[in-house]
Amino acid sequence: MNFFNIDGPFQRIGSFVFDIIVLGLLWTLISLCGFGITIGAVTTALYSSCYIALVKEEGYVVKTFFITLKNKFLKSTLVWIILVVLYILMYFNITSITKGLIDIQWLLPIYFSITIELFFITVYIFPLISMSELGIKKLFKYSFILANKHLPWTILCAGLFILLFIAVFYINPLIIMILIAVVCYINSKILIKKIISRYDTTMF
Repeated sequence: MNFFNIDGPFQRIGSFVFDIIVLGLLWTLISLCGFGITIGAVTTALYSSCYIALVKEEGYVVKTFFITLKNKFLKSTLVWIILVVLYILMYFNITSITKGLIDIQWLLPIYFSITIELFFITVYIFPLISMSELGIKKLFKYSFILANKHLPWTILCAGLFILLFIAVFYINPLIIMILIAVVCYINSKILIKKIISRYDTTMF
């Protein structure tokens, strides 16, 4: 096979890189235009595009992205707002104790544990939205169950997001946009293909 054939490795790699760049740009632009409120919806759309168009190689990334964005916008946005409120609440509780505003030190490990579990839920919930029609209550419930049932994979995927967050302070923003899509692509292969696809989400 000629390396430069239309179906050759060069063409496939180039197409994949182009799709990743496009998805990263879409995620960033829509998140910024929505003043952060749309992060949940575009993350769901990003996962759907990565899994359906890039992992399964079915359909087109941009078309899949916007179809998912339209169909899952309200649910994803509500979930995102709930998560942000919970994170703010945990931040307020933890800082209040560490600064001595609340003298209940024994609660600190509990709040830290809740925050970690909340992060694990966040890792799962948007891939789960992209691949199911679960209600909001069940999304939180089963994100918690799956995150703890498959803890090693959860830690790996959560670690990728932590590395991405750290990279924000050291890497050019244009590269970060691409890395966001890369991380979601890797996590879609793990969270959706290896885990979520094993379950019949209609039975949750």
